[in-house]
Amino acid sequence: MASFKSGPEKSQASRRRIGFGAGLLIAFLVLLSPAGSFWTTFPFARSQARQGNDTSYDSEFQKGLDLLRRRRWEDALKTFKRANEMRNKQSAECFYGMAQAYQGLDQYKNVVESCDKVIELSANDTKIQAAGYNLKGIALQAQAPKDEKKLPEAEAAFRQALALGTDLAIVHYNLGVTLLQESHDPEGIAELKKFTELEPEGAKAQEAVKLIENPRRAREAFAPDFSLTTADGEHVSLEDLHGKVVMLDFWATWCKPCVNAVPAIRDLRKRYAKEPSFMIIGISSDADEARWKDFTAKNQMGWPQYLDHDHHVQRVFDVRGFPTYIMIDHEGIVRYRGLSVGAIDDAIKKAITTAAKVATTE
Repeated sequence: MASFKSGPEKSQASRRRIGFGAGLLIAFLVLLSPAGSFWTTFPFARSQARQGNDTSYDSEFQKGLDLLRRRRWEDALKTFKRANEMRNKQSAECFYGMAQAYQGLDQYKNVVESCDKVIELSANDTKIQAAGYNLKGIALQAQAPKDEKKLPEAEAAFRQALALGTDLAIVHYNLGVTLLQESHDPEGIAELKKFTELEPEGAKAQEAVKLIENPRRAREAFAPDFSLTTADGEHVSLEDLHGKVVMLDFWATWCKPCVNAVPAIRDLRKRYAKEPSFMIIGISSDADEARWKDFTAKNQMGWPQYLDHDHHVQRVFDVRGFPTYIMIDHEGIVRYRGLSVGAIDDAIKKAITTAAKVATTE
């Protein structure tokens, strides 16, 4: 099931800069779900009416936004809670900030509760209410892998957002994905087409087109699009890898478990050396390029290596810890994701066998 975390996500993941200003505030808040399926952006307007202690409140609220941008979820949550105390726990924008922080922490029940407060405190502002319903839907969808009943609840939340008659185009996208996940393909495709009509440009529009062409993408964990150029100058993209079984090794020289796992990865590569469909790509988060090159050479890491300078690939795959191993099958579907290289072997064997069978029928 596609999920970018609801994390905001998840994805499974990018964020736009969050704006801030005293008085009338327009903060364009963007949130990706854990695996990248859901996305929300909306103008959050604060009342121009001045209240006591505004300077302190504005400063604390701005700090919370800054912490969100830096993905410091715990600190952001604490900061928004402090700011909310300055408004007698009646600040809709603080509850929305708290909801985003909870989303980053994968605490989806708290996201839902915070969004309910946003909706309650914004009774006179349908745009804010719609944003609250939208984020609530994202959090409910994120719980669906463990509780399928959450999908109809997510659908209901997105429909409530649309019923408010606001211009949040992204709700059509989110509702469309949810409907596809429920196997209501005609309805889901219709919503995604509405989204592409309203927002024909951008990454989400491209993703919507892919979902329209292949609704299965909403029900399977298809790998996100990515590309990189290895240390040997080879350009690699997800499209290039079609038909192959690929293990992505997210690591760093400063990560002791990563270093300890190198011999096992060498053995893995040797074991499947005669399998033309299998390959390993190392994706390092090192800051010191010279140290990285020296380490890979000394440790005979002869498989393709990439130095993820800006952590772009790490963010695309929503990698939050090291090492992380991701196995992508011949169709581009993520079949394994975990912290142990030892546990990936069975998944690789199965994927190689399946890829071979498909190749003989083509």
